Amino acid sequence: MAILTGTITGTGATAGVASGKVYIDMTFAGTATVAVEWQLDGVNWRPINSYTASAQITVESGGIPVRLNCTSYTNNVSWAIRDK
Repeated sequence: MAILTGTITGTGATAGVASGKVYIDMTFAGTATVAVEWQLDGVNWRPINSYTASAQITVESGGIPVRLNCTSYTNNVSWAIRDK
């Protein structure tokens, strides 16, 4: 199991995590939009859902890579992603 952590300080994507189940925690300091995305076809990243407030999410990804992508930014978003 690996835990990746970081802080979003602008628009852009985090590294992807591939696992059967992915746990995500996001804490918003202000205004931002963060999409949880996966790479179903192995090439293109597609949104699963978008968030504008702090959230804890579980993604049953079946080994498909999952990442966070900040599409709108005003304040920092702290995040942690853990695979199982």
